Amino acid sequence: MKLSEKHIKSLRPLLHDLCGQEFTDEQLQEAGMAIMRFVIVKAQRRRELSINEENEYGQPDERIRAIAQQ
Repeated sequence: MKLSEKHIKSLRPLLHDLCGQEFTDEQLQEAGMAIMRFVIVKAQRRRELSINEENEYGQPDERIRAIAQQ
């Protein structure tokens, strides 16, 4: 999987503003994929928390639901 040129172009100024340096297209590709992996893992974790944390009535705990929606 690779980021499109459009996404690379969008990522370039974001990382430049955050880090204050220029990145090659290859570096941006790696950073973009790392960001995507992070977002996927975070979403999976939220889903696991909402599924695994239930109160005594078998309903999802509202605190966990609130965390999962962040």
